Amino acid sequence: MKPAYYLLTAIFLVAALVAVWTVTAANSPYRFTEYEAGFDEAESIPETNISLEPELLAIQDWQRPEGPLRVGLQVGHWQNEEVPEELEGLKKNAGGAQGGGKYEWEVMLNIATLAAEQLAQYGIEVDVLPTTVPPNYYADAFVALHADGNLDQYVSGFKIAHPRRDYSGLSAELEAIMYEQYEAATGFRRDSNVTRRMRGYYAFNWRRYDHAIHPMTPAIILETGFLTSPADRKILINNPQVAVEGIVQAVLEFLKVD
Repeated sequence: MKPAYYLLTAIFLVAALVAVWTVTAANSPYRFTEYEAGFDEAESIPETNISLEPELLAIQDWQRPEGPLRVGLQVGHWQNEEVPEELEGLKKNAGGAQGGGKYEWEVMLNIATLAAEQLAQYGIEVDVLPTTVPPNYYADAFVALHADGNLDQYVSGFKIAHPRRDYSGLSAELEAIMYEQYEAATGFRRDSNVTRRMRGYYAFNWRRYDHAIHPMTPAIILETGFLTSPADRKILINNPQVAVEGIVQAVLEFLKVD
């Protein structure tokens, strides 16, 4: 009897632990990058048809608009409640990840504002953008700023992705420079968990959404760190200027501004 009793007890305990973990995960306030509704990718379009698309024909002879250098810094989850109908699904993400008593949008807005102030000193026009990107938005560099969350507080690090289809031909360079500068400034480790949905980020998705960047805009999405990590919060919340330095230096290097 005893072996059977112990076996049944063990099975019951395992089942209970699984149930608790499932409920906890389902009700977690944190948003995991790979599950964010905002990272929907465009429907598959056969490569053989790309050259025939009116949108692409229109940019064959495209030239950059006249004027000073322009940078777009998008604040993830900021003003999510004001998105247009086509982005209605983003509302369920609310304010994004949480940690240290802050929502993701609050932390990213502070970082974006500080970075914009520094870039403006170099004569660069900077748009600090909310969740909703202006239709056909063009900039010399577009950086979507986000932060991650995880149930495990020891998970930390940053990651970056550029559009899977990049007609500017410059986004991969912007990504590489940002990796180097942001890592050097923050000391954060590189998180290799870059997903297809990050590369299909809705703001990159001009094929599907009106409120998206112009196809010739060099762009990246930067997951600046984990708000659920005490180590990452020391910089993102307590000393954001460190993260700002990495972002600003990367943008200046990319734009070749001394």
